[in-house]
Amino acid sequence: MILTVTLNPSIDTSYALDKLCIDDVNRVVAHKTAGGKGLNVTRVLHELGARVLATGFVGGYMGSYLQQLMDNSDLPHDFLQIEGETRVCISVLHEGKQTEFLEAGPCVTPQDTQAFKEKFTHLIQDASCVTISGSMPQGIPDDFYAQLITSAAAAHKHVLLDTSGAALEAALLSSDKPTLIKPNLSELNAMLHTNFTSENPQALVHALASDERFTGVAWIVISMGKDGLLAYHQGSVYRVHAAQISCVNATGSGDSTIAGFAYALSQNMSAPDVLRYGAVCGTLNALEAQTGHINMDKWDNVYKDTKVERI
Repeated sequence: MILTVTLNPSIDTSYALDKLCIDDVNRVVAHKTAGGKGLNVTRVLHELGARVLATGFVGGYMGSYLQQLMDNSDLPHDFLQIEGETRVCISVLHEGKQTEFLEAGPCVTPQDTQAFKEKFTHLIQDASCVTISGSMPQGIPDDFYAQLITSAAAAHKHVLLDTSGAALEAALLSSDKPTLIKPNLSELNAMLHTNFTSENPQALVHALASDERFTGVAWIVISMGKDGLLAYHQGSVYRVHAAQISCVNATGSGDSTIAGFAYALSQNMSAPDVLRYGAVCGTLNALEAQTGHINMDKWDNVYKDTKVERI
């Protein structure tokens, strides 16, 4: 079983409009999904045929509705109930643009935080690996992901961490490191105070190898958008060339990539196959209008056109 952690899930609501009329009435048809980066991972793992369980915080009416949406999609879950209300995030698709309204979400108490640590420690006993995705809700300390990684390390479980900012920094400064991280190029440049591009991978990897924060991280995967992925694993550098496609909706492709990595690692695949699975899932998501969704009927063609080279 793969455990996915989404501490700040949401009801994702999208409105598609030919034109957004400011200071006027816009009549819409709403499309609602159980949202959050980790829940995108959950959906894709389910579509890959993996045994998966989603966890995190939910609360209030919206929290109940989120779980109902997951039940409707046959997605297993075991959330911690809290007093606050699960957030709603709204995307307005108009005139080739996307305008978003993102609620902050509930404020989590220290008691809730401790209760989740205890739940997490119990749930990971049956997990082959864990994915931790996205930002944290209000009230949780910056090092909380690092604490979860320590709990997973004690149980000898792989952790794939997909976050940024202070939460990622805290995890990298901890003695127990995540198995895999997946910053994008701009996030990594911000951490290193550099301006690397996809054209100088060797210099980028040298900078990673000489930075003690990354010591002990088995997989460092850098997302470079249309230029694919760059990975540093056990002293080897890999360049992943994604299949060339006409993108429909790239939102959720990073989450889908994490799902592919988690599935491949749980199946003990080789390093090139781990990277290939991740890239294929990310590409397949970009071919669909729905976020966090892959069409397995397209797998073979995309897999064939995805290349992994050791450089």
